[in-house]
Amino acid sequence: MLEKDATWVAIGFILFILLLIYFKIPNQIIKILDDRSKKIKEELDEAKRLREAAQTILSEFQKKNTEAEQTAKTIIDNAKKLAKNYEKDAKDKFDQNVVRKKKLLDEKLNRLENDVINQIKDNITDIVLETVKNSVKGNNIKPKVSQEIIDQGIEQIGKK
Repeated sequence: MLEKDATWVAIGFILFILLLIYFKIPNQIIKILDDRSKKIKEELDEAKRLREAAQTILSEFQKKNTEAEQTAKTIIDNAKKLAKNYEKDAKDKFDQNVVRKKKLLDEKLNRLENDVINQIKDNITDIVLETVKNSVKGNNIKPKVSQEIIDQGIEQIGKK
């Protein structure tokens, strides 16, 4: 039996296993595997904690983004309302300006018209007076009568 190779392989294998047990190699392997398992578990726990923190931060940013969008929309709406109010105010002021300028122009036109009419009346009066004086001098009308004619002419011009 000792002459067969398989017997020596079996004896060598048994001695190898006994040596492993004697030097507590299986316990060391188990300890290494346990340590590795703990390390992997800690890494998984850390990854889970980081994922939860990232999820929390993401939800906060989404909430802030939603609030920012609402704030931006409110600001835009307020700006549009303000622009419409400014537009309305500007239009009202423009209309008031136009009305005021038209009124001023009408008043100026009436004043100029009155000035021109008064100028024409003055010119007519001067012409009439000059004509009456010339006709009085040429016809030898008495001064009292000529004064009456002048007064009547002035009175008629004043009525117009």
